[in-house]
Amino acid sequence: MSRALNNLCECFLPYRSGARRRSREIDAMLKRDRREPMVILLTGSQYAGTTNVLRQMRLINGPVFNHKELLEFREAIYNNIIEGMLVLIQERNKLGIPLQNSPNEKHEMLFSSYHWLMKLEPCTFQPYVEAIDSLWKDSGIQEAHRRRSNFEFYESVKYYFDNIHRIGKLNYLPHNQDVIYTRNRTTFEERYLVLRDSPFLLAEPFIWKAVLRRRLHLYKIQMPLLFIIGCSDYDRTGHEDNCLVASLNDFELLCNHKSFLNSTIIIFFNKMDLLTEKVQTADIRKHFPEFQGDPQKLEDVQEFLIQSFQKRKWNNSRQIFYHMTTAVDTENIQTVFNTVKNTVMDRNLKEIPFL
Repeated sequence: MSRALNNLCECFLPYRSGARRRSREIDAMLKRDRREPMVILLTGSQYAGTTNVLRQMRLINGPVFNHKELLEFREAIYNNIIEGMLVLIQERNKLGIPLQNSPNEKHEMLFSSYHWLMKLEPCTFQPYVEAIDSLWKDSGIQEAHRRRSNFEFYESVKYYFDNIHRIGKLNYLPHNQDVIYTRNRTTFEERYLVLRDSPFLLAEPFIWKAVLRRRLHLYKIQMPLLFIIGCSDYDRTGHEDNCLVASLNDFELLCNHKSFLNSTIIIFFNKMDLLTEKVQTADIRKHFPEFQGDPQKLEDVQEFLIQSFQKRKWNNSRQIFYHMTTAVDTENIQTVFNTVKNTVMDRNLKEIPFL
């Protein structure tokens, strides 16, 4: 690639002849180099939205989801909705929160027969539509949802609850935004997504440490590292640990790993839409007493988050780039990745087909 870069520089010098011929030669060399393509590691903390970001990248760059994939997403959406409501029902009972409307007790009973292996089609999902609509409007379920930081709950389910009548139609087929919000049950050790000849390696958050130990030596480490965190999770607990603390610990290990000492590190502070809402009700000082500033001021909380991650790098002179993102907002992700592309090209001084 260094030879290609030198040739690229030469072909743009105005006093050089045969610029077109040199350009064709460079294209051929770059094509040969892509036989051993650069791998870009996209990882992050649990619940941070790594899959949402990956889907946005596919929607932006193609190919579009085919009919078979949309049918698979439809079933996953049905499962997301029912499982999400089941969690709220269970937590409402645990917390002893009464239902506002007693007829909703029979709606809650409907969910007791659900099993995650059930095959859900529009006709089998129909009985749940009225129940979900009625329960979601009940103040008891709303109160359980308000306390969701105390238990595992997939945030995007609210989007589906708010659109239950559209999703509940017999001819329903997910559109792009529905797909972005979907939580798939499928787990994997690693996934590749090719965007304009540049592959991304996505390591699931709960196994990426094993990937570092067992697989990373197979790849070129001349790569940017994109680390995604859920910036609104400062009051959320996952597997008995504070989610933000877990993200900080994971980032410290990854950022300072010997394989990435020369890599460009970019942090996506994701879920900015949720953070904007949360700072008004959840005091960050309760979980991070070292916070200084106005807990209801978004800019102060953002600065605290940035500095918290900056402190985890062992080399103070090392530059870390960051972006505030909302993974379910296609326009935002498109803008951010255009910026990231320029950052990667500038930092690596290579012609990387990033997006």
